[in-house]
Amino acid sequence: MYKICSLFAGVGGIDLGFIQTNNCEVAYANEFDKYAVETYEKNFNHKVDCRDIHDVKLEEIPEFDIMVGGFPCTSFSVAGYRKGFEDDKTGDLFFEMERIFKVRKPRVIFLENVKNLVGHDKGKTFRIIIEKLEEAGYKDKIRYQVLNACEYGDVPQNRERIYIVAFRDKKDYDNFQMPLPIELKNTIKNVFNFENKVDEKYYYTPGKFKGEIYDMLSSEMDDDDTVYQWRRKYVRKNQSNLVPTLTANMGEGRT
Repeated sequence: MYKICSLFAGVGGIDLGFIQTNNCEVAYANEFDKYAVETYEKNFNHKVDCRDIHDVKLEEIPEFDIMVGGFPCTSFSVAGYRKGFEDDKTGDLFFEMERIFKVRKPRVIFLENVKNLVGHDKGKTFRIIIEKLEEAGYKDKIRYQVLNACEYGDVPQNRERIYIVAFRDKKDYDNFQMPLPIELKNTIKNVFNFENKVDEKYYYTPGKFKGEIYDMLSSEMDDDDTVYQWRRKYVRKNQSNLVPTLTANMGEGRT
């Protein structure tokens, strides 16, 4: 079994993909958000190190073959302030990954981030990431591509992400290719059960939130076959019948 080191593990989405190959198991997982950790540990049978990654010493991480990480994207996302590496909250977290992989030199490094990482700061940010991988021994053995969940996972969501895969060994690099698109067959009704009502706390109701959100939603939502999104001051109808990517509170409070 290949051993996984999962950094910024979230609720374990990337980990799950590797585990489902039946060839991988998680040797170490780190996640700072306590709510994500709670969900992760309900989904998997191993504990998560919930310390700040800055405080984790190299010798505390067990041996592993593959490093995976969706390092926080709020410094690069169009939904945030795009401070990049200069963001004093999350901008340096890729370099914490570098601190580990440049010494351990795992067989594979798998990185995921928002699409905007590629063009951030006129491409400088992305070039630095690639250069750091090259300096660590992965030069000429790196593949990357922006993939959309609706085109590659049969998931009715518009979720574009950059995936970077770096290999220590040339043979592994030569044997790997990015996935080919697949037909989208699932719809939002395969994901959401609109027939059975759930707890009231999950619904917008009159007076529940400040302002006119409920009234605006009630006025604009006229199609049961699509998704609507509250965009700060207005309601947006999703014309493609795909669920939009939700922005996180870590994006400086933007929802």
